[in-house]
Amino acid sequence: MTALGVAALIIAALFALNSCNKTRNFTKAEFTGDNFQLRSASLKEKTPVYYSHMDGTKGIYFFVVKVNDQLYSYFDICNSCKQHNQGYRVEEKFIECRDCQVTIAYEDLKTGVGSCYPIRLHGKEENGVYSIPRSEIVKGRQYFP
Repeated sequence: MTALGVAALIIAALFALNSCNKTRNFTKAEFTGDNFQLRSASLKEKTPVYYSHMDGTKGIYFFVVKVNDQLYSYFDICNSCKQHNQGYRVEEKFIECRDCQVTIAYEDLKTGVGSCYPIRLHGKEENGVYSIPRSEIVKGRQYFP
């Protein structure tokens, strides 16, 4: 095999490994007092942003998403697949459960009912700032293995 052929195989293998990569990237949740806060304008429509919070030795993972100019937050886990702790994959028009591959349109998140929908994390938007109390985030501890 030529050097060019070997290089092509290596590039193809790296591409295959990266395309199957299940690693999720989380930003460490920063708190102002007892609240996680972010500016509403910092989020793009239908582009979830993922955060993590360590409560002792337990990692709690969640995301915030803007849908039709409203902000919503959810734990990155569902009741059906929580024992596998895979969370959701982001696609252009929906999120997809990494474990069972159920897809959920962003517009359906707020009203969706089902075992594979993400678990709602209560927050509120006021004066252009979305806030989630630390106490609400810590309640999610029970969902993560």
